[in-house]
Amino acid sequence: MLLEVPLDKKQKMYNQKNNLSLKQNYQNGLLPQRNSKEYFYQDENSSSRVCLDSFSLSSENRRILNKTQGFSFQKIPLTEFEFNNKIQKKISTWVKDLGWTFPTSSIKTVFTNHIFNYLYVWTDKNHELCAFALGYFDDDFSHIAYVFYNPIYAHQDLPIRLTLQFVIDSSQLNLKYCYLGRFNPNTKLGYYKRNFPGFEYFINDQWVPYN
Repeated sequence: MLLEVPLDKKQKMYNQKNNLSLKQNYQNGLLPQRNSKEYFYQDENSSSRVCLDSFSLSSENRRILNKTQGFSFQKIPLTEFEFNNKIQKKISTWVKDLGWTFPTSSIKTVFTNHIFNYLYVWTDKNHELCAFALGYFDDDFSHIAYVFYNPIYAHQDLPIRLTLQFVIDSSQLNLKYCYLGRFNPNTKLGYYKRNFPGFEYFINDQWVPYN
């Protein structure tokens, strides 16, 4: 059995700036801070990822796909997306109604001045804008960094589909890892992520599978 240090005892590191590559920082369990593309952090939660060599759709993954067939998306380079005041206001309203802590200034930063380079724009069956998934694609890894969605879907399957689609696309690109952000088995933060085959999280300075 894996002996784990309690997650609330983990060393917290913020504003970490180093000369390592993005790939090395992710490999070391660090995540990019939302307010600056220069800094990484580690908090009481763990970074998580899917090892795509081990990924294939599970029955739960297929259930999510079936339940969300009414939604469609476009994956576009972030440089081709027009982030304007209307979009910013819509996302800010979603964030407020969801009860999240995510300042409007941070929303603008992650869309306009960060490392992220691809955006998934999701619409519902009525062709109404309903979600965004923002992330980073590199030569052999990816990171789904932020999702924003209409609060009416908060307790439905769409939020999980946003991440699942990112993982599926990363697998089809033959990438090695897809990083999923924070995970905490004690508080159940990001707990749905454990349902992805090949799921790992970073603890005790190493990547370990979730058992």
